Order: sequence, then structure tokens, then C-alpha cells
Amino acid sequence: MRFLGFLGAALFAVAACGGKVDDGTGTTEDDAGPLGRNPNGSDSGNNYVDPQCPNKVPPQTYSECVVATQQGCGPGEGCYPAVIPPSAKCEPETYASLCLPVGTGTQGIACGGHNACAAGYVCLITGGDTQCARMCDIKAKNTCANGFVCEPIDVPGYAACL
Repeated sequence: MRFLGFLGAALFAVAACGGKVDDGTGTTEDDAGPLGRNPNGSDSGNNYVDPQCPNKVPPQTYSECVVATQQGCGPGEGCYPAVIPPSAKCEPETYASLCLPVGTGTQGIACGGHNACAAGYVCLITGGDTQCARMCDIKAKNTCANGFVCEPIDVPGYAACL
């Protein structure tokens, strides 16, 4: 599941990008893994070449609050996980927990705005649309309602009932 992250009023989606890397010999190797893409070319239109960054920097973290307990935010705010994309080539993305205005959306309710989901819920891009999903503890049993499974989302360390 892709996660919709928030930063102020800006809304952005997180998606993985496969591509090719130059191995220094003038040829490229596919770094997309076993997803049906052919090495060195015909991958049905994906012509993206990863930038050559001298020192790969791990993702940064930033925390304003505690998502699991919803602590650290002011009145009318909830604590939400977020991914802040890099602002320049070769910079890492930032995994964050941010205090944002609380929405009203609960499990399965359509979302898309920066304050669409209630505290304890996260806005996810699913197979067909974008909807709120309840956050859960992947290490605990029975943390989701019947019919839902606790699955990891794109923000490491977080999961939601899908």
C-alpha cells in the first residue's frame, strides 16, 4: 500500500521508483529486482536512470509526536506518520511523525486532504482509491477488526488495518 504523507497543507504520495544504474563500464544493470523488467532495456517504458550519488545517505527521521499513543500534539491535532521527499538530488527522504489537524475519516472513508483522517488513522492509496485505514501494531495479535489484516505501510515501523 502506498502512503499519503502530509506536510502542512502539501499532500504528496510515496511511491518506489525502479530504474537502472550505471555500473561504471558504460552499461547499465536493472536494479528493479524480479518484477518482470528486462535487464538493460525494454521494461515497457521505464527509462528512468538512477542518479549517481557518491555517498548513499540513509533516510533521516524527524519526530514531533508519538503516533502509537497520539501524544505530543496540541488540541485539535493528531499525530500522523509521514514521508517527506528529498528536496534535491542525492538527498535522503525523511520519515517523520507530525502534528496535523485532526480529520473525521475512519476505516474505509475516502481521503485525500491533509486533514481527512481521524487521529489513529492514516490516508493510504489502495488498489482502487485513497482511503483512511486504522493504524495497528504489527507485532500484536488481533489489532484489527474482523476481516482486516495488520500490514506494513511505506513508512518503516508503521502498519495499518487493510
